[in-house]
Parts: sequence; C-alpha cells; structure tokens
Amino acid sequence: MNRNGQGGVMRPGRSKSIYWSMFLLMTLLTAHIGHADDRAKDRATLRGIKMITVKVHTFEREWASELTKAGLTESVLQATIERQLEKSGMAVVREEASGKTETEGVLNVRVRFVNPEPPKKTFDTAHGGGIQRFDPKKRYVYAIRLNFRQPASLRRNPQAAISAITWQAESVGMRRLALIREDLENAVNVFIEAYSSENPGK
Repeated sequence: MNRNGQGGVMRPGRSKSIYWSMFLLMTLLTAHIGHADDRAKDRATLRGIKMITVKVHTFEREWASELTKAGLTESVLQATIERQLEKSGMAVVREEASGKTETEGVLNVRVRFVNPEPPKKTFDTAHGGGIQRFDPKKRYVYAIRLNFRQPASLRRNPQAAISAITWQAESVGMRRLALIREDLENAVNVFIEAYSSENPGK
C-alpha cells in the first residue's frame, strides 16, 4: 500500500502532518479490532465456507457527488468486488438471497478518510471571486478494512448462535480518489489469497 504518496517532494511540515493523520487512522481502526487477523489460525476459520455476501459500508455522505465521479459509490464498489470474487472462483450471493447458513459469511468492506471535508478546491475567477470545484489531484489519507463475519457459537453455550468476525485485514494509504479503487482491489486480493489457501480447488 502506498504510504507516502506518488512522486513529488514533501515539505517536512506536510510530511509530519500526513504521518500523524495515518497514525490517527490506525488508532481509529484498532479501537474496534477484536482478535481476528490474517494469521494462520484466522485463515483456518475460512475453511468450508461455500457462499459469500459482500457489504460495502457507508462513505461520508457529504462526499457523495465527488465519490460518484471517482467511481467510489457503494453500489459500484460492491458490484466490482463481487465480480472480483466470482472471477477467483468464489460463490457470491446477495444479502437478500442469503440463507444465512453455517457455510455462508459476509465480507465487510469499509473505507475511512481523515479529511473531514469533501475534496473541493477554490479556483480564482477572472472577476476576482472564487468558485469551488472537485479537485481530482488532491491526495487523501485513508484506511481500508476488510473483515469476514460468519455464524459461530459459544463454548459455554453451544446453542447460543452468534455472528462473529473471524478474519480481517487493514491498511492505510494516501492517494487521489480515482486511484483508491486500485488499493481496494489489492485489499480484496488479500482475502482471496487467504480464502484460497484454506479452500484449494475452489
């Protein structure tokens, strides 16, 4: 994952701000992390999974128009990730068609941005004023998290059925909005590799 941008020279102050932003993002991520990871024991929980539902979670709503221009809407990303999984040989089912059986699970995909404002820039006009437009060149610090949730039970009470996160992976980056889809694809490939290692031949 690209951690310090693509090309160019960063000023010391800007570099410090960027790394601080990344630290904050990782703090936000780890604040909600359980014990699941991409270790061997966590990958083993993917063994025997037959069907996968993909859920892409809410982005910042005030960014809606800019994210649409960059092809980063939830519906577009969900369709893209579903095709990526199917291309690798996985069976994908929509949430409304899921039977929520013990051989099904949900791959949750989340993206969080540090920047609180939409990616807009004020451009000067010939009349001395300024107008705000989408700035396609601006880079944003963001974090991508994937986790896999599936039916489970408690040792002390096997009859108590629960839904638990058994695998996850996350990373941070700094890129233009239009390039984040590439990093999402790479993140999904981590899940594909983990799943395939436990389900060879799928």
